[in-house]
Amino acid sequence: MKIDKNALKESVIDTSIGLPINWLFAYLTLLLLYLFNITDLLIISIAQVTVLTILAIIRKYYVRVYFGGKNESTKLRN
Repeated sequence: MKIDKNALKESVIDTSIGLPINWLFAYLTLLLLYLFNITDLLIISIAQVTVLTILAIIRKYYVRVYFGGKNESTKLRN
């Protein structure tokens, strides 16, 4: 099995960027729900999944655009 080094690099960078962002927003979401006295675990989990999914889509878009631009410039040189 051949490993695509560019895809691996993109995955590692995306995950490394995502960890602190997700940690911060997960905490902020929990804090906000706590301040509104929301204790229903279903509501809390839905809020967490919604916030983190939106952030993941935005982050992944920008990482893919960044690496897509790098890949196109590399293909043009070859």
